[in-house]
Amino acid sequence: MSSNETVAVLSWDESLTLRTISNHCDELLLALAQKSAVAIDITDDQPVDLSLIQLIESARIYASTSGKKLTLLKPASGHLRDVLERGGFLQNISPEDSNFWLHDGVK
Repeated sequence: MSSNETVAVLSWDESLTLRTISNHCDELLLALAQKSAVAIDITDDQPVDLSLIQLIESARIYASTSGKKLTLLKPASGHLRDVLERGGFLQNISPEDSNFWLHDGVK
C-alpha cells in the first residue's frame, strides 16, 4: 500500500479470487480505517472472480456510511470487466455504479 496524507492506493498484483480475497479484505479494511480515501489499482490481466466484486461492493457501502471515499484507479477492464459483464452488473447500471466501475462521467 502506498499513500499520502489522505489517499491510500492499493496496488494488487496477484490473483483476486476466492483463494486470496481474505488478504485483500484485511488490507482494504486497514486502509479505510487509516485514510479518508482509498483507490484500488487492478491490472487488466489479473485473475478475478466474483469474490472481488463482493468485497468491493461491501467496501463501497462501508465507505459511504463512514464518510470515506473508495474508487478504482482506472475504469474496469480486462478480467474485471468480464466478470462484471458475466455477472450482470453492467446491465441497467445506475449512474453512480457506472461512475464507480467504468468512470463514466468522470473528467
